[in-house]
Amino acid sequence: MTNLVSANPGRTASVAKSTVVTLVVMVGLVVTTSAAQNPERDSSAISTLQSAITALGGSNVIAGIQDCILTGSILNQNGTNTKFTWTTSGSEFRIETTARNGGTNVFVSGHGSPAWIMNGNTSALNYYMARANLPFYLPPYVLLQELQNPIYTLRYIGAVQVNGTSVIQIHISDDSDPVGTLVTPQEWYFDSVSFLPVRVQVREPANESAANYGTATYDMSQFVPVNGVMVPYKISYSNDTTNEVLSIGTVTFNSGVSQSIFDPPQRGTR
Repeated sequence: MTNLVSANPGRTASVAKSTVVTLVVMVGLVVTTSAAQNPERDSSAISTLQSAITALGGSNVIAGIQDCILTGSILNQNGTNTKFTWTTSGSEFRIETTARNGGTNVFVSGHGSPAWIMNGNTSALNYYMARANLPFYLPPYVLLQELQNPIYTLRYIGAVQVNGTSVIQIHISDDSDPVGTLVTPQEWYFDSVSFLPVRVQVREPANESAANYGTATYDMSQFVPVNGVMVPYKISYSNDTTNEVLSIGTVTFNSGVSQSIFDPPQRGTR
């Protein structure tokens, strides 16, 4: 859930191979740099996203979100329960979860220098680990920013099936540079009637190599209005190794979050 898939031994073992892949991909993408400066933003994709944003509360209301704190619980695949606190402000984030041993795991954006803090020990992470980690648990916030940012590719895929239901698929990515092309692709799926998002699939890169990534899926349901913004109170999350069910408990907007909480501690860094 925190994009720290480098902890997967099988993924880490392939780092040498994926580093070569990264170099090859980057060389190939240099040729398309000029094309990336004019990303595809087709009208059907824009129209669908506008409808989704309207269904999620409207652009005026969503644009008023300066920061957000979400708390809740996680039902892990082994039947245990843990708690989480997600804090977002602008492009900064802090994801804190309780560990099974009673400690805490924290993933912070670090104002461009992300870090993982596990039971008090801090490990610096590659910058793109923060870039790949958007607050997908708060879809109105993400979608409005991406619709309004001209660097994002917005592509209409069309009607597809998710769990036996017809939905509309939209591809979103930041292809303004080679690393962005590797770590930012998102596949969004919207209910064809209500236009509420039902699923988003994103890439989770390994810390050692942006080209070595897995796919994570967020299935969203039980939308509840909070200060006029529709928030999914139930999220089923899965990746290559994990299945979790997240239940939102509280949502607080615009509480005046201090920017210092997004920085890793200065001591204990390794």
